[in-house]
Amino acid sequence: MAGQTSAERFFGRFPVSRRAVGGNIQGMGLATMEKKVESRWLRLGRVARWVIIVLVVILVAVRLSLPWVIKRYVNQKLSRIPNYSGHVEQVSMHLWRGAYEIIGTRIFKSEGKVPVPLFSAPSIDLAIEWKELFHGSIVGTVIMTDPQVNFVSGPTEATSQAGFQEPWGKTLAGLFPFDINRFEVRNGDIHFRDTFKEQPIDIYMKDLHAVATNLTNARVVGNVLPAGLQASALTIGGGGFNLHLRMNPLDPAPTFEVNAALTNVDLTALNPFLRGYGKFDVERGNFQLFTSVASVHGNYKGNVKVMFQNLDVFSWQKEKHKNILQIFWEAIVGVAASGFKNHPHNQLATDVPISGSFTNTKVDLWGAVGSLLHNAFIRALLPKIDQPAHLQDVGGPPAAIVH
Repeated sequence: MAGQTSAERFFGRFPVSRRAVGGNIQGMGLATMEKKVESRWLRLGRVARWVIIVLVVILVAVRLSLPWVIKRYVNQKLSRIPNYSGHVEQVSMHLWRGAYEIIGTRIFKSEGKVPVPLFSAPSIDLAIEWKELFHGSIVGTVIMTDPQVNFVSGPTEATSQAGFQEPWGKTLAGLFPFDINRFEVRNGDIHFRDTFKEQPIDIYMKDLHAVATNLTNARVVGNVLPAGLQASALTIGGGGFNLHLRMNPLDPAPTFEVNAALTNVDLTALNPFLRGYGKFDVERGNFQLFTSVASVHGNYKGNVKVMFQNLDVFSWQKEKHKNILQIFWEAIVGVAASGFKNHPHNQLATDVPISGSFTNTKVDLWGAVGSLLHNAFIRALLPKIDQPAHLQDVGGPPAAIVH
């Protein structure tokens, strides 16, 4: 027929659909490809085929055994921490992104009777930081999800737990084959506990989010303080915590500028702590703290501003059930607080200058007293950092200049 190709006229003689013909042609193509692959496989030779099979088996065996090997390695590292021991439940591999995840980590005091672990985390993810490869650095990132740290105070060393003297940074670095350049904490908790007081004490920060970057100076920038840390959290008593830190982690002497604020803490939530350690409590009041410190060449300088607002220490209706010596002490504290309070603003505050070296701390006592009197009788201090501390204040170079 006019308009038909020779192929269409040929296939038109048979009762076969175009779909069937296409399927047969496709099937013939697949069969041909399979024959070619089989032919190439046979042409490799017997030795080459066995080498490929052995390599595939080895790769599969290595992939299957990696979680067990890494889990054993991590547990060995954690078991070598002085005075503490650790354990992980499981390791999960993520080779496609150059990472592995440590699941169910617990570090606890190996001797003594401490009821809670020093550290626990459902998930710790260690991975290569791919974007830094473009800057010529092979470094890693660590993300901790829902970690919890517990500091415990007790009457003896066996019932206390601090861990400040242990090499935690070295232990963490040993879990990853590359230098750690970025560290992130998501939804962390920090607790100070003392269950040996008449009323158990639990001072805490929760919902802690922190990100530290450029810890190995992987990305060279024109700054004496190339690394940074940003952190925020909620505290006991409905307060807020914020921290901004710039530092040089590679400098052998502490080199940093830090600004931190603790705001709007309801002091009544701290009454178990105040009773246990200060032998008094408060009827009402809010607490705020602001600090700014710079350090270079082993020396530091800065200030700490402490503020109490709407503070009421002594309430007879509540105190009359206590013994006479405790009532007398709380009355003295209450009178002192009232005497140095800025009454128009209902505020008791002082700004304390601090300076010195890390082997010799100096607190300007007279400066603190002067600030207290200035707040009480001249002008109320403002709830903020007045003058942030800088490296130049301690005899160091400006942070934006590289030497």
